[in-house]
Amino acid sequence: MKNRLILILAVITGLVAAGGIYMFLSDMKKTYQINGDFVKVVVARQRIPAKAQITSQMFELKDIPAKYINERAAVDPKEVLGKITRSEILPGEQILRDKLANDKDASEGLSFLLQPGKRAVTIAVNEVSGIAGLVKPGDRVDVMGTFDLQGAVGQEKTSITSLLIQNADVLSIDQSTSPDAGNSQDGKKAAAAHTITLSVTPEQAQPLILCSEKGSIRLLLRPATDQENITLPSIKMNQLLR
Repeated sequence: MKNRLILILAVITGLVAAGGIYMFLSDMKKTYQINGDFVKVVVARQRIPAKAQITSQMFELKDIPAKYINERAAVDPKEVLGKITRSEILPGEQILRDKLANDKDASEGLSFLLQPGKRAVTIAVNEVSGIAGLVKPGDRVDVMGTFDLQGAVGQEKTSITSLLIQNADVLSIDQSTSPDAGNSQDGKKAAAAHTITLSVTPEQAQPLILCSEKGSIRLLLRPATDQENITLPSIKMNQLLR
């Protein structure tokens, strides 16, 4: 009985001592943080691969001595949440602003210009189908397609023109994503574009690719503020002879 009482007293004494040490260390930590000029910084909670969209589970705020903070480190979660990483970020690493892509930033590749659910597709154009070289990255276009449609048995095939896609963003002209693409530096006439890259959905890409391969296409430049889709039926050759 005496031994059990001693054991209980020892356990209680140990718990009290542990609690006292914990409180002492907590107070020391708070004092050190105040005197040590700590600053909250956004650090990676896990490995974040390149070209990944950062979620709230991937990072945390951590107190770090000011003298060890990178001047480019993010200090506000809003600076990183939802951003796309340019390069890999390791666990515990301070998340630097220059490792995050800005909105519509093509400096690291065309993929940073694409919205979720969209794909980049390139079509060949000439001076006529490409609107005389006057379309620029950042514009929006509709695409018309003309192709031959096989008639019923005993009937001749006929040509048909259809509105393939509407309100597609122009990502690049040839290999340039700059709004000044195609502008001449010496006042001379700029060369017509050979290719135009559009941002489309996979469903829009199918008829666009098919018609560019088996028919012909024309771009229609939209007004800067017009984003409304229209309903436009296809037209056949014989409808022009009314």
